[in-house]
Amino acid sequence: MLPPTLRETPYPCGIIPTDIYIRGIKTTVRWTLSFGCLWMLLTTPLLVCAESNGCDFYGSGLEQDGRGVQPVYLSCSSGRVEWQYPRAGLRVILRSPHKDRDFQACIKGDPKFEGARVYLEGYRSLLPLFALDDGRPQELVRCFTSYKGQAALYVEAEPSADDLKKEVAAFDYDLQTLAKGKIYDPLEECRPCSEDEILRLYCSGDFVARGSIERVEDDSDLATTTITIRASKLFQQTSPVFRHAHARERDEKAWESAYGVSNSIRGGGGGVAEYTGRVDVPIQCGARAGEGEFLVMGVMRLGKPILRCAPRHSEWVKIAKAARANAQCVLET
Repeated sequence: MLPPTLRETPYPCGIIPTDIYIRGIKTTVRWTLSFGCLWMLLTTPLLVCAESNGCDFYGSGLEQDGRGVQPVYLSCSSGRVEWQYPRAGLRVILRSPHKDRDFQACIKGDPKFEGARVYLEGYRSLLPLFALDDGRPQELVRCFTSYKGQAALYVEAEPSADDLKKEVAAFDYDLQTLAKGKIYDPLEECRPCSEDEILRLYCSGDFVARGSIERVEDDSDLATTTITIRASKLFQQTSPVFRHAHARERDEKAWESAYGVSNSIRGGGGGVAEYTGRVDVPIQCGARAGEGEFLVMGVMRLGKPILRCAPRHSEWVKIAKAARANAQCVLET
C-alpha cells in the first residue's frame, strides 16, 4: 500500500514505474513482458467501445473477436470489473471522482477469477498485480497509487484450450482519495483519530459498537491483523459485522458468506445482549489487545470491515458530551 516515491519525470502511462506494495508489504517480483507485447498494447486499434456505467464494467471478450484492446473508463470511488470469456485485453482506466486528486487504489480478485492476468501500467513496462499463479493468496488485496489523478490496469487474457469454456475474470476495486499534495503513508492508518475524525466516523461509519477486545490474530500472508470484538452495545452497522454471540457460534460459515449483504441496524443496541464481530487493521499497525471497553468504528472496504478509530469508551463519553450541541447526528454512549 506504500506509494512509490513521486518523481518529476512525466510518465505518459500515468503510473510510477517502481515496486508495488501489497497491503503495506513491498513486492519485488515482476513478470517481464517483451517490448513487442507492450508496443502492441499501446498501438493496437481499439475495435470495441466499452459499455460501462462509470462505476462497473460487465462485458464479454466474444464481442472483441479476439483482437484489439478494449478501453474501460471508470470514475467512481468503488466498483467492479467482470469480463466473461476473456479475449485479447482490457485497458481499465481508474479516475478519482474528485477531479485531479490522486488516490490509493486497491483491487481484490473474485474467488472464481480465471482466464486472465492483471497488470499495472508503468513507464515502458507492465507491472504484475494479480494472477492465480503468482504465489500469493488469491484473497490478498493488491494496492497501488495513482499518478496525476489516474491509474491504468491492463487485463490480459490467457490462452485457452477450450474457446467455449466460460471463464470470468472479475475483481472489485476501491479508491481512497488522498489529501491534495500528499502521498500515501501506510502508517497513516495506524495513528490515533482526532476528535473531529471520531465524531465524523461515528455519524457516517459502516459500523459503530462499544465493546472489549477478545482476541487478536496476525495473518502475515494477507498482511492484516484480525481483532475479535465482544460488543455490549451496537450503535449501527450497514453489513452484518456484529452478530449475536450464540448465532455466530452456531453458524460461522453462514456469517462468512453474508459479508456485504445489507442488514442495516441503527439506533443503539440493548445493554444486555452481546454481539461478536471481527474487524481488520493493517498488520504494520502492530495491534494488540487492551483492557477495558472501546468504541470501535470503521468502514467496509472490498467486503471487509476495516477498523478506523477505537477510542476508549471513557474518552468517547467526554467527546460526545462536549460535542452534543453541534453534532451532525445523535451521539449515544
